[in-house]
Amino acid sequence: MFVMVPSIYINLEDDVAKITARIKKQKADKLVLVCPKRCFLFNDSINLRLLKKQVDLLKKEVYILTMDERGQMYAKEAGFQLKFLPKQVTSKGISDVKVAAKPEKIQPQKVEDASVKKQETHKKKEERVFVPEEVVEEQEKYGLEEEPGAIPQSFNKPSQFGQKSEPAKGKIKISVPKVSMSQAFFPREIEQSYKSDGKKPSGKNWIISIMLILVLLAGTAVVVFFVLPKATVVVYPKTEAVTRDMEVTISTNVKNPDTSKLLLPATKVTDELDVTQKFQSQGKKEVGNKAVGTVYIYNFTRQPLNLKANTTTLTVGSKNYVLTSDVNQLKPTLYKNAKTKEIDENSLAAPVEVEAAEGGDSSNVPAGTRMEISNQVFGSKPQFLYAKTATSVTGGTSRYLSFVSDLDISNSQKSLGDALISQEQQKLSQQNLVIPDKAYIIEPEQFSTDKPSGTNSPNFEAVLKAKITALAINKQDLFKLAGDRIKQTLATNKSLEDISDNQLSYKIKSIDLSNELAVLFVHYEGQAVLNVNLDGLNEELAGKSQDQVNEFLSSKAEINKIDITLAPSWQKNFPRFANRIGVTLGKFNVQNSQ
Repeated sequence: MFVMVPSIYINLEDDVAKITARIKKQKADKLVLVCPKRCFLFNDSINLRLLKKQVDLLKKEVYILTMDERGQMYAKEAGFQLKFLPKQVTSKGISDVKVAAKPEKIQPQKVEDASVKKQETHKKKEERVFVPEEVVEEQEKYGLEEEPGAIPQSFNKPSQFGQKSEPAKGKIKISVPKVSMSQAFFPREIEQSYKSDGKKPSGKNWIISIMLILVLLAGTAVVVFFVLPKATVVVYPKTEAVTRDMEVTISTNVKNPDTSKLLLPATKVTDELDVTQKFQSQGKKEVGNKAVGTVYIYNFTRQPLNLKANTTTLTVGSKNYVLTSDVNQLKPTLYKNAKTKEIDENSLAAPVEVEAAEGGDSSNVPAGTRMEISNQVFGSKPQFLYAKTATSVTGGTSRYLSFVSDLDISNSQKSLGDALISQEQQKLSQQNLVIPDKAYIIEPEQFSTDKPSGTNSPNFEAVLKAKITALAINKQDLFKLAGDRIKQTLATNKSLEDISDNQLSYKIKSIDLSNELAVLFVHYEGQAVLNVNLDGLNEELAGKSQDQVNEFLSSKAEINKIDITLAPSWQKNFPRFANRIGVTLGKFNVQNSQ
């Protein structure tokens, strides 16, 4: 059974990438690429080799059909099979008409005019045949030329004897000769450009052809050696966590850092500074309306009591209330039934008025709320003396007033001391020095505020003048000292990453400013990086596939991961030239170590 092989017609400007994309869309395993002459694909043999690689990866069998002789040669070199147009076609067309070797004689049936007879006489001499005008128009439309032995197109063309034929008048019935079919043709303008007219190429044409070949070869060399292909490999080394603790002695008597003894030079700092700042008052005073109401007082002491307003306090939770007037001769409260403890309401004294000690809506309480009573003379005995609100205690509203408290004064002095140290640190930073925490003493010489404690004010201003005595060190010297000490304990195939602020911490363990001596406790948490030798690695990777490179580099114990970039994007193997392969060491980060 005959199976039709799909064809893909490519354009003059289509490159390898576009052709590959069109091949991918085809589901058939066998395809025919129909390529015009002088298309981009035939500019260089490397294009067809690249296309062949892509076709093999897609597992398709592709044939090349073209009239371009150079394209046919490049296709064979790349491994493609060629297809050719059939020499005989079944369809008839004007473009395929070719006169048979022995055309039949045309027998005109009627001649209505004398000119026709004259034409017949002349026809015997020239052996010409009349061709219909529509045939002539079709030949001119497709640019066909008469070949030797072909049927002349009309009688209007001059004869070989220099005589002009007169047009035929009337109708002439002719028999059409048998013709044979020729191969398909290209447009006339392209066909004429390749006609040699039987002449040999001149020397000038040979020189131009050689120059074009040299230019093409040079362009191919540029593409192969400088454009295609290229590979970049970034290697990330493995890391190991490192933790170290050490005690470093700093002293003004030490001149140079000593890694073995952990000694570091120190600089004594003595300076007098003053600073002024404004602070917000944190003290809050409730100045809202006070809640008021009435209460029943229960007296189970079995004797009358006198409760003074200024010595008696009633309490609900954290809120205090006071009597608005003295209560004298408060009679005992009786029970209706002693066994059931049912209180005789008639024995209760009349309700007395109370007021919240401070303003605020939180002092409002509902009726029936129990209040504990405390008296300076009687004391606090809740089982014998207490109160309950007869009515709701209401009317309290909240409103606060800021004032300068004692705590505000104390905190401002400490804050000004920190500000003095910050000023001193700023000055010392110009000398690459830093004062460790608690490696200083601040001696206040003058401290004052513009508002005393207890003043109602939302803010206040404080001034501090003090003397600072401290020990300063060079932070970079400390980091180098710690790094060198840690490196001494690492294996030879490991190196320490650069120490940063978030990896090394230090604080004063002990200090003696009089002897200008202190001990620093230093703690380090960082990473050790395994050494990777990149020398000659690009030569080992030359010509390998991407999978082979991954397997080869991943097998090395010191490599954590790799990033590979190949150019162009369709490239699957590494270049065969080592200088086209770039291998670099990736910068360490925490993610690479995980």
